[in-house]
Amino acid sequence: MKNIQIIDKSFGQKVGECAILVDLENGQTDQSFMDSAWKRAVAEGWVDENYRENYDMEIVGDMPLDHKSETL
Repeated sequence: MKNIQIIDKSFGQKVGECAILVDLENGQTDQSFMDSAWKRAVAEGWVDENYRENYDMEIVGDMPLDHKSETL
């Protein structure tokens, strides 16, 4: 699993963090992780879907499978 943080550029605040399951067999790229994290952030209501450019996303590491996502 990859741990991805979503950060509001205006305030520099983390608005969410989620885990994305890695599919090694299909050769996922960092961009596909970011796209999955963005979809999750929209579904959770953490971000405004129409303003993706207002947010930064970064992979902050691998997580064990039993880790829970968090929101602030």
